[in-house]
Amino acid sequence: MRLWLLGIVTVLTLAFFFNPVSVIESYSNLEQQTLQEDQPMPEAKSAPEVKTKKAQQFENELAQQMSVLANHYEKSIRFPHYSIPINSGQTDLLQPLQVLPVVLNLGEGVDSSASLSPEQYVFMHGNAIKATLASSGPIKPTRVTMELVENNKKLESFSVEHIDSKFIGVIKKSDDDWPVDLHIKASFNFGEHGRLNILSPIKYSPDNGTIMATGEPYVDGANLSIPVELEINQPGRYRLTANFFNQQKSPMAHLSAKQNLKKGKNSWVLQVHSEVLRSANNPGPYLIDTWTLTKLPERPGIRTSFGDSKIGEVLIKGFDLKDYDTTPWSDPQDQARLEFFKKLQ
Repeated sequence: MRLWLLGIVTVLTLAFFFNPVSVIESYSNLEQQTLQEDQPMPEAKSAPEVKTKKAQQFENELAQQMSVLANHYEKSIRFPHYSIPINSGQTDLLQPLQVLPVVLNLGEGVDSSASLSPEQYVFMHGNAIKATLASSGPIKPTRVTMELVENNKKLESFSVEHIDSKFIGVIKKSDDDWPVDLHIKASFNFGEHGRLNILSPIKYSPDNGTIMATGEPYVDGANLSIPVELEINQPGRYRLTANFFNQQKSPMAHLSAKQNLKKGKNSWVLQVHSEVLRSANNPGPYLIDTWTLTKLPERPGIRTSFGDSKIGEVLIKGFDLKDYDTTPWSDPQDQARLEFFKKLQ
């Protein structure tokens, strides 16, 4: 019984996101058919199968989990996908291109470690590529080399300088058309532990365009609309994202939009749904920051690449919350998913 129930939940959940309406109908039919199949044959005259206590407990726990999932999902779909509430713990959205040092620890009993930190996560074509190898503890790296690699295949060597107990590696400006997904590889001797390697991922992207400025915000139905001006170098489909904060710099929403852009000057609009503002009871003003511009792949096998931004934190004026349309946000696919989760209870 337990394996059957797990299989049904897994298959239905995966299939649902491809065709939610038909899956809900199929689920109802499957449930009816299964109940019929579970009935004993009349000629056998066998007693009904009694569920074990363990199986019943499992079904109850699963029903509770699906109830929690449905409740969480119902709350989340109050907000459109382009304006999602966030909190300070969601660092993946608040710092989308953050550089995280790759630390090599040698286990318990070893007081020394080494770390490799690229200067940034995304490097644009033609710009210098820089990284720093640092260490802590009594053991210090020696004979340090750095390489730019793709799938551990060397593309270029760094010039390495030893400055203030750190090793700074630099590849000067290059016009080489390397792939987007690369690694910086640092190799060094580390005392009795021999020669070690650290790999740190980076992006090497064409300069697809630049976020130039924001325009005057305005109320558009249920949304606070923020115009954005861009200069695009490569036409295509783009994603624009930013984070929306109150005046105390506490995060309120993650904003995103997708659009086809032409080469040259383009105007775009990021929108904050008024339900976010009403939930926080905050009429503004606000702040917007952490801009990213991403060129989406045109076909399978093409990597996501990036643009740049000339702007940082921007003050956004607010409006009286009564100025916004109060019609609740609703998406048919979201509602179909919610009905599916409720049926699984």
